Amino acid sequence: MARSRPARRPVVNGANDAIVVGGGWAGVAAALSLADAGQRVVLLEARRTWGGRATSWPDPRHGDPVDNGQHVFLGCYAATRAMLKRLGTDSLVAFQDGLELEYREIGGRASRLAAPAALGRAGLALGLARWTRVPLAERIALARALLDAPPPPPGSTVTRWLDTLGAAGGPTVRRFFWQPLTEAAINEPPARAPAALLHATVVRAFRGTAADAALGLARAGLGELVAPVVDALAERGGLALLSQPVARVASAPGGHRVTLEDGRTFTAPRLVLAVPAAEARALVADAWPDVAHALDAAAAVPTSPNVTVTLWYDRPVLGAPVVGLVAPPAGGGPGFHWAFDRAALVGVHDGRHAVTLVASAARGLAAQPVARIVEAARAALAAYRITTAVPLDARVVKEPRATPSYDAATLAARPPVATGCPGLAVAGDWTASDLPATIEAAVCSGRAAASHVLSFQGGMQG
Repeated sequence: MARSRPARRPVVNGANDAIVVGGGWAGVAAALSLADAGQRVVLLEARRTWGGRATSWPDPRHGDPVDNGQHVFLGCYAATRAMLKRLGTDSLVAFQDGLELEYREIGGRASRLAAPAALGRAGLALGLARWTRVPLAERIALARALLDAPPPPPGSTVTRWLDTLGAAGGPTVRRFFWQPLTEAAINEPPARAPAALLHATVVRAFRGTAADAALGLARAGLGELVAPVVDALAERGGLALLSQPVARVASAPGGHRVTLEDGRTFTAPRLVLAVPAAEARALVADAWPDVAHALDAAAAVPTSPNVTVTLWYDRPVLGAPVVGLVAPPAGGGPGFHWAFDRAALVGVHDGRHAVTLVASAARGLAAQPVARIVEAARAALAAYRITTAVPLDARVVKEPRATPSYDAATLAARPPVATGCPGLAVAGDWTASDLPATIEAAVCSGRAAASHVLSFQGGMQG
């Protein structure tokens, strides 16, 4: 057996092989890729938790893990699943055996879409055939569209694209399938969301097997899934630090210098800025104005919020791991799109059963006071005939910058990870990709950024 080389320690106020700024999913992916390529990596995160815009923390009153927005993984998230396996946390995400979703309508009517993974590609067809809540003609057309619908015309919204699909874009299948999928994947309503992003999701999730469309739900807080990056980097002689805001980045002999707000510096020939576009632009503005200019459009893209409400009850109330809350035919409704049985995922603590409701693209709801949002969540559970019980407690999380708000005009603002500056790359779900701004997009971007800076052959001087 070959003997492992002794780990090299990261150098403060000195030279390392690579620096990654930002400990979200893109930054963690970049840091791991660099470390696995033999680089001594320093990973710096300004916040007190790992995960960026997909993170978690213990509720201060109950200790239950609370996410800053309930995230769902898909079976087709190959890059994300590989990274979680590398970190040893893949077992903390429970994937369905195929696609299984329960839908509720106002008044309590329920239906179910179940596509068994054991039947492979045929499982999805069988699931759609059994989904009798949707008219037969729409189900048949939907199955065909999922398998071979061509890419939408450039600049199309989801609504415009569906208008071209005939029965596959019929009124019932829009309410039950296309609208929930669009809001979950793109965090925008179909009338605004770019059809190109939805088509990319369809290709990955529904043109393979039913296992590709399976939902994965975290059994722990999102931040816990990536927190082992600390040990993973340490094993390769690297360092991962929380609560380390960066003040500035600049050129250094043979590479780049990162200065923290407390005055400490790190230098390396390779630098990945895995932070939001506006933050990346601000960091490079003084040292590399051309790079900053190239990020102008991405930094100007507005963001779309989501709102997550966790309610604790003294009994189980949902009856399924995840329930789609179908909007009424005329639109409107309570404004929440999904309900999750958090107790089934993270356990029942002190007799409290947590249920989480999520509202995507929740601009109106996010502007409301917390007490009114809690009442809206309770009203939604009552309207869908889930429960009228009084919760023991409630927690509201507003994430105002949950995702970039892409439409047909702003989609082209996504820049490549390459910056034109040797050894410098950007990473995040906002970089160029055919994927929506999801965890998978972030991980793929981080890996691409690492690959790009690894191609830089320069080194530190002195």
